[in-house]
Amino acid sequence: MNSAAESVNERQVSFLGRCFEILEDELCGKSREKNEFYMNCISHLSRHNYLTTTQIRECDTSADEERKRDDKTYRKWLQDFMAALKSNRSRLQTELSEYDLKKFPSIEYVQGVKGKEAHFYVTSDAATTGENGVADGDEPTGGVGPDYSTIRYKTEKISRPPWYLRIANPLFRTQKARGLSALSALVVVFLLLPLAIGYIYLFHPNDPLLVALFALLLAADLMLTSPTLKILRLITRKITIIDSIRLPSSSVCISEITSLAANNLAATERRLSVVTVSANCPVCNEKYGLESSVFLEQKGLTNSRIIGICYNNPMMHRYTFDKDLMTGERLQSV
Repeated sequence: MNSAAESVNERQVSFLGRCFEILEDELCGKSREKNEFYMNCISHLSRHNYLTTTQIRECDTSADEERKRDDKTYRKWLQDFMAALKSNRSRLQTELSEYDLKKFPSIEYVQGVKGKEAHFYVTSDAATTGENGVADGDEPTGGVGPDYSTIRYKTEKISRPPWYLRIANPLFRTQKARGLSALSALVVVFLLLPLAIGYIYLFHPNDPLLVALFALLLAADLMLTSPTLKILRLITRKITIIDSIRLPSSSVCISEITSLAANNLAATERRLSVVTVSANCPVCNEKYGLESSVFLEQKGLTNSRIIGICYNNPMMHRYTFDKDLMTGERLQSV
């Protein structure tokens, strides 16, 4: 294998190592055994680019041979990592540029046939091999001039999202649940509560108990209006800016696809992902060395478009925001 191919393989495995760092809490929890297992698997893949089901047992170095788990358990742990890579792809692919990769690396499993042992190996999206043995799209390229027209956003997951998003997350799983949730929220927040508040105000303004109930209902309506609008925006536009004092600026909630049934959009399953989004402005990064200077803002009263704005030059350095590709194009008009 030539040095160019080796370089790509090393970058692919390094990228997978970075993905594990991001997904560590989700995969391992507080289990030191799992943590060491995953780290040893990634280390093995960096040296050999494949991992057989026999070798996978050797990646568990936290226990002696008699106390080790069965091969099925280890295989499932690695398959959990494979599934986590796929389900978190939109968040993880923002790291590709850091490793000079264009295609998303992944781990695939091949079952054993005709005496050949089952194994895991590192590959990438629609990988094809070029003449130099490197996957097409990730070959080293010649130098080109600076590109100020595009940016790539990076994300950081928020561990404790707002309360209403934690409640809404399981309700976003199916289209039917999303529809019922939206209808219920509209009826309660924009119909029943205003009617009850108006009734008490008009017909029982002097009743102490009802006045106290009036204050309680009014507070509840004011507290629920903004979360309800954000949830409705997530249902219709699949993304919304999260304004909260305790959250970093440029925090957004994205409705991500987790399962897509063929030819049946109604069966699409989703989940809510709350992340902080930022990017390097290519102009300010090259000229001043500024990093993470682009943050998201919601502009417009009607379409409420979300765009990226550089805080160093907010009038001229503006970019689109694609929540699925995590990329942006320079906006020419202000």
